[in-house]
Amino acid sequence: MKDEDIYAFNPVPTLPAPPAPPRRRVWPWVLGGVLVLALALLVSGAVALVSVLDSARDGVHFTIDGDEWTPGILDGVSGLVAVMGVAFGLTVALLCVLLVVPLTLLLVALGLALGLGGVVLALLLVGGLVLSPLWGLLLILWLLLRPKRRATMTA
Repeated sequence: MKDEDIYAFNPVPTLPAPPAPPRRRVWPWVLGGVLVLALALLVSGAVALVSVLDSARDGVHFTIDGDEWTPGILDGVSGLVAVMGVAFGLTVALLCVLLVVPLTLLLVALGLALGLGGVVLALLLVGGLVLSPLWGLLLILWLLLRPKRRATMTA
């Protein structure tokens, strides 16, 4: 008896398909990238703050045409507070620019898309209304010229 004889009246059993390889998820990579970016921003912010504080340790000095002028009111703690205020103000301004400019551009793009979509929709509606008599004629012509269906018997 051979293998062909065994499967003479029954089909050969099929092996199950190999499982599909698992899909790689994207969100952990995106989350990791955002985390690395946040960490880089945190470190660069700390370095910038330390450098600002280091430069303000001796007070604020102005140099005009090679002559150094140090106002007495910006020495010590008040100078440090003034430099911290300027650094904080620049940070807030930078964050506003980084947040407001992309959001404004996004809103402008959304407005343009909605405006163009409204214009295209209005043109399609007007075209449909103008061409509606033609659509009726085309429907009648199609009904007249289409091939006839053959009758089929069902049991």
